[in-house]
Amino acid sequence: MSKTILLVEDDRDLLDLMTQKLSNEGFTVQGFDTGGAALEYLKSHTPDMAILDVLLPDIDGLTILSEIAKSKHLKKMPALILSNLADEASIEQAIAVGPQYEYLVKSRVPLNELVKKIKKTVGG
Repeated sequence: MSKTILLVEDDRDLLDLMTQKLSNEGFTVQGFDTGGAALEYLKSHTPDMAILDVLLPDIDGLTILSEIAKSKHLKKMPALILSNLADEASIEQAIAVGPQYEYLVKSRVPLNELVKKIKKTVGG
């Protein structure tokens, strides 16, 4: 059975590229370009993993991560922040939500490495 990945990325080209790559690797991808749409989806769905950008046009990825951590049915779901923000403050904010959440800088993680990390986390 295919694992479902929630992907929240406001750069449409990157969202499409990542969706295509993850789909080719056998994952089902639910992609959103706003935090609000992702939170709405999470009200009635529990994906196997979430990948969140920080800078979004409405609700930022760290807020979404906080909502995941507070939710009874989502708090055990693996999630990672994938952002171009490489400053210590942003990284510390993500870690403060929960040490189980990882923070990766987009420019430092090739897509193939991200896929390996996802497979290691959720299987597949």
